[in-house]
Formats: sequence, C-alpha cells, structure tokens
Amino acid sequence: MKPGAQVTMPGRNQGAIDAARHAAAIIATEGKPQGNLDAAHVAFGTLKSITDQFPGEPELIRVAVCGAVRLAAAGRASHDIDAVRCAYTFLGDLVTRLPADPLPRRAFAEASVDLISAEARVSGLSGALDVYGNLSALGKAHRDDSDFAGIQAKAAANLVALSLELGSRGDARRALADLAGLEAAQPSIPMVRQQHARGVFNRLAHAAHQDPPGDARAALDTLIAAVHRAPDHYELLDLAAEGAFTLVTALGSRGHLTAAHDAYDALGALSRLPDIGPGALSRLADAAFNLITDLCQSDNLAAAQLIYDELTAMSVANDDDPAIRLAQAKAAANLALTLRQANEDAAASIVAEDLQALLLGHPDDQELYQIAAFLDAASD
Repeated sequence: MKPGAQVTMPGRNQGAIDAARHAAAIIATEGKPQGNLDAAHVAFGTLKSITDQFPGEPELIRVAVCGAVRLAAAGRASHDIDAVRCAYTFLGDLVTRLPADPLPRRAFAEASVDLISAEARVSGLSGALDVYGNLSALGKAHRDDSDFAGIQAKAAANLVALSLELGSRGDARRALADLAGLEAAQPSIPMVRQQHARGVFNRLAHAAHQDPPGDARAALDTLIAAVHRAPDHYELLDLAAEGAFTLVTALGSRGHLTAAHDAYDALGALSRLPDIGPGALSRLADAAFNLITDLCQSDNLAAAQLIYDELTAMSVANDDDPAIRLAQAKAAANLALTLRQANEDAAASIVAEDLQALLLGHPDDQELYQIAAFLDAASD
C-alpha cells in the first residue's frame, strides 16, 4: 500500500451507504416504463461517485451492483442502449477491481446478455460479438463459477438466434459449439443444460423455415437426445415438444409432408414418455390439426384420415382438455369439407358426426358451436 493511502473500513460508512441506497431506489423508480430515464442516469452517476469514494465497503458494492442491474433492465425495456452500456462498463470496472467477488462478475454477465441483444439491434452483429467475446473470456478465467456459466449459456443461446437472423451461420455454429462445451464442462447444471437446448431450438426454428428438412431434423434429434439424458428436466421435454411442433408446422407449410409426418411421429413418442405434462399432449394435438390441414390441401386424404383418427382417440382419452378438444373440432371441420369436395360424402358425414358428438358432450363450449356453424354454412 502506498504511504498515505486511505484505508476504508467496512461498516463505517453508513451515510454513504444510505446515499447509495437512495440513488438505487431512484434508479428503480425512474427506470419503470412511466419513469424518467434521465433522472435514473443522474442517480446512477451519483451511485458511481459514491462507490469510487469508498471502494472497500462490501455493502456499498452490493448496492452499486443492484443499481447497475436496474439501470441495465431499464435500458433494455426502453431500448436505451446508452443505459445498458453504462451499466455494463461500470460492472466491468467492478469485476476488474474485485476479481474474487462473484457478485459483480455475475451481474456483469447479466448486463452482457442485455447488451448483446441491444448491440445487435443498434450496431449490428459485430458489436454483439465483441460483448460476447469479453463474456466468454471472463468465463474461461472462472470455469468453476457454475452460476456464471449458466448466464454465459443464456447469452450464447441468444447469440445463436441473433446470428441466424442477421445471416451469419458461422457465428451461430460457434455459439452452439460454445454451448456444447459449457454443458460438457458443467453437465450437472440445469441452467447450462437448458440454455444449450434453447440454442439448439433456435437453430431448429430457423432451419425449419429455410433449410433442407434434414438440417432441422438433426436439431430435433439433438433435443430429443438431451431429453433422454436428463428425463427429469421437464423444461427440456417442453423445448423438444415445441421443436417437434415447429417442424411439423413449418415443414408441412413448405410442402415437405413426409418430413413433417416424421416430426409428428417424434412428437408422439415424446408425448408417451413417463410423467408427461399436458403441454406436450396439447402440442401433439395442435400438430395433428396442422398436418391434417396440409395433407388435405395436398389431397392426401388417406394420410389425413389416419392422423385424424389418432387425434380423435387422443381427444376421447383426454375429454376434459379443451385444447385437444378444439384441435379435433377444427380438424373435423377441415377434413369433412375436403372429403365433400372430393365427393366422398359418406366419409365426410362420419367426420361431421364426430363434431356433433363433441357438441353434445360439451354443450357450453362456444368455440365448438362456432366451428360447427362454420361447417354447416360451408356445406350449404
């Protein structure tokens, strides 16, 4: 320590701490949607000044970090990138000053997540990649910080989507590789595992709408493998189910009906896993309706009828689920109309009777009545 340097004793700066708390409260209040962000900036300047005056006060550091996180959140909500940059820079300085303290480090990581999205929106992907590079370097220096790894994984998952949206597949691949590396290093951390899956889902969603069907299916297989590695991680199952639904819908709309049917079968297999929640079943019903619609439009009535029969069985087994019931009703209307247009009146009448049976079983369901009325009007 240099001669004459001031030593700050923790716990002896209550006046400064109170002033810092007041500044943080202003940031929280003025950072709300109807607040004055300029006032929040001024309060944050006060907070930084107090922190610089008393660098060794632990409680002051905690308050300062809280204020910075609130400013970053306010900047994100109001699309004020200067606010996010200000919080990010301040937290980065705290990380440099206090390398052993995990609190500023993790807050810096959260601010980085905000800034990556903001930079991509305002200054393009290069700015976002710079922020992510700093975050990644810090992660390598603190590989034992599992909380930091989870936040970095969130940033990487976001970067996958941003890179694909801005046309940089190479950067998306590198972000996915980082996610795989983070999970390999922290296989037991649910946050890392989930964010890796989210990054894969982001890749799947993009591929489903633009790439050959095999690319999207490979991403779905990766999600399904993650589910089987961690069967108790229900968020992974939801992501995989959503991914399969996305494939059925997007590939069917693009005319890749065989690939869409394969994805539908994969979703069906997911829905039969033990302890399945209602989300996957509802997604299976919605996927069935979408695929039936696409098959009807392609005049593949035999395949549409088979899937409709599966949907009907699901609806009977889950009669108290309004989402599945609605999917069957919509599918019945579409299939009945298509069968009538194909002059298969007997088959169309059987399907229409299914809709009437749903109405009899659920007389208070207004959506069913609207669908039935639509079918009657279209049949006249």
